[in-house]
Amino acid sequence: MPAYMIALNRGVHDWKKLDEYWKAAGPSFEGLGAKRLAIYTPLTALEVMGPLEGAVVIEFPDLDTAKRWYESPAYQKAKQIRDGVADTELFIIDGGFVPAEERMPHLKRQS
Repeated sequence: MPAYMIALNRGVHDWKKLDEYWKAAGPSFEGLGAKRLAIYTPLTALEVMGPLEGAVVIEFPDLDTAKRWYESPAYQKAKQIRDGVADTELFIIDGGFVPAEERMPHLKRQS
């Protein structure tokens, strides 16, 4: 099942370094079957917590491949460039559907 990497850019502190990050991060996806679905395309913020300057969505063949990308030396090197340069949230989510009654089992459900 596909997995998705979602990155949210909430602010930029150093544009020059962010450009360096983008150049370094791009090649880190090669050879993994990653599909760039949305890279800083126009967005409409509907329900967000704070500023949202841009977003990225990349599809991977599966969760293991997405994790392998994130942990790769190529991406970790790029990430070092980005640290402190932009306020970024990045996460990987497995594709699929979980029925409502089975969602978030790690949290105690209150009735």
